[in-house]
Amino acid sequence: MKIQSIMTPCPYKITAGTSLADALALMDERDIRHLPVVSEDEVIGVLRKDQAQLAMLVCEMTKHCPTAEVVCEKEPFVVSVDADVAEVAHEMAGKKVDCALVTDSDDSFVGIFTTTDACRLIYLVLSESDSSAEG
Repeated sequence: MKIQSIMTPCPYKITAGTSLADALALMDERDIRHLPVVSEDEVIGVLRKDQAQLAMLVCEMTKHCPTAEVVCEKEPFVVSVDADVAEVAHEMAGKKVDCALVTDSDDSFVGIFTTTDACRLIYLVLSESDSSAEG
């Protein structure tokens, strides 16, 4: 199974200079936990909601508020739309990352595969397996 068939298409991304408050507002509005961070149309990192929330606490205490670029994880795990889901999940587990950014043949960001997507797939596979065992 290809990652494209199970990934979450993700039109949402933020620029490097986006404030953490704006990033968190978008995450809350769209009910998402990860945002790719771009600079000149190139993905430079991924901002996790928990990282942004922690940085906002520091911001409130110190009045120093970094941008998304400063807080985001640099060198995100990136895979092709043609990547095999099992291989991606195996690599994510090995690298202890909770998301993979998915790119097309032009290296354009097209989606994201998260641990939530992996759990959704596990549920589908196991529920189909249970159904066929009962039948």
